[in-house]
Amino acid sequence: MLRQVALKVVRIQLLIGLVSSGVWVWAGGLEAGLAALVGLGISVLMTGYVALRWSLSSDPREPQAMLGGFYRAQVMKLLLGTGLIFIGVYVFRDQAAALVTTLALTLSAYGFVLLGKID
Repeated sequence: MLRQVALKVVRIQLLIGLVSSGVWVWAGGLEAGLAALVGLGISVLMTGYVALRWSLSSDPREPQAMLGGFYRAQVMKLLLGTGLIFIGVYVFRDQAAALVTTLALTLSAYGFVLLGKID
């Protein structure tokens, strides 16, 4: 089930990110579009990391261990995300808005999945 939810989130993130990248190419050129794609990549990487890490380190028969695995994965996701965002904004300093807004928009995929039917 975790895998299905993660794949659903990633699919929505890809859709949102590709549309956003297209808008940024139209509005700001190829460099802005590339920065937006980097923002999309960071978002998808963070989602994939949590899903993989949590599924490998948790036992569904032990809820406390599962919750602990989830918290550890989330903390590492925040550290990983912070580092990647810092590097991305440094590299694309002239197009940081494209990277950050696309990243923020793709994070809305979690809300869409939570509002929808998850089974």
